Amino acid sequence: MTTTPDASTPRRLLLFGGTRGTGLEVARLARERDWEVFALARPTSSLEGLMDLGCTVVVGDALEETHVAGMLRVHGTGAAVVCTLGGGPVGASADHAGTANVVNGMVAMGLRRLVLVSSLGAGDSRAFASDRLLAAIGAVLEEKTRAEEHARAAGLDLTIIRPGGLLAQPANGQGVLFDDARVHGRIGRADLAALILLCLETPGSIDRTLSALDRTTLTGPPDPVEAFRVPVE
Repeated sequence: MTTTPDASTPRRLLLFGGTRGTGLEVARLARERDWEVFALARPTSSLEGLMDLGCTVVVGDALEETHVAGMLRVHGTGAAVVCTLGGGPVGASADHAGTANVVNGMVAMGLRRLVLVSSLGAGDSRAFASDRLLAAIGAVLEEKTRAEEHARAAGLDLTIIRPGGLLAQPANGQGVLFDDARVHGRIGRADLAALILLCLETPGSIDRTLSALDRTTLTGPPDPVEAFRVPVE
């Protein structure tokens, strides 16, 4: 179904994982919609993209609990949070450890709204993942599953988005969210970013775990359960 953004949505966004890929696309769309965006980024990352968009860059490492806590303490008042963290060695990965720092910091500061970007193949969707996918990134998916579980246990106003395979391509408006862990497919990062913003602005997405795909790549069950799509303007 389509949905209309809620005018009461906070317009301050704290972004973790924003220097490239999906996170940078989220920053771009958020700035276009007049969100105030604060992004935590390591000093070794490329910061120009965020700065060119008018984002406030806070230098720090999501794997350092004190860096995350400081970001949330200084800039978190009235903010929503998007976490697209990933990467690093298993056991010290931003997928779990970095996300846990974000979640713990939010709880300590009394912040409520989190959109967490995970992956198809994590959590209960692992049962529907291909052997090829599990062989390639099974350990990463385990870290993402741990991150999902940690976020759920914190009692936040949480939306988990599990995208399919990520594509570097212009937005085509075909991104769809499914209430269905059985689906397979791919999605462009720009279209995924639009779905992330849609969830931020849609209270009905809270307490849901949604699969994100480009409908033109959809495979899987013949009757997938659609949740939301981006409204056509």
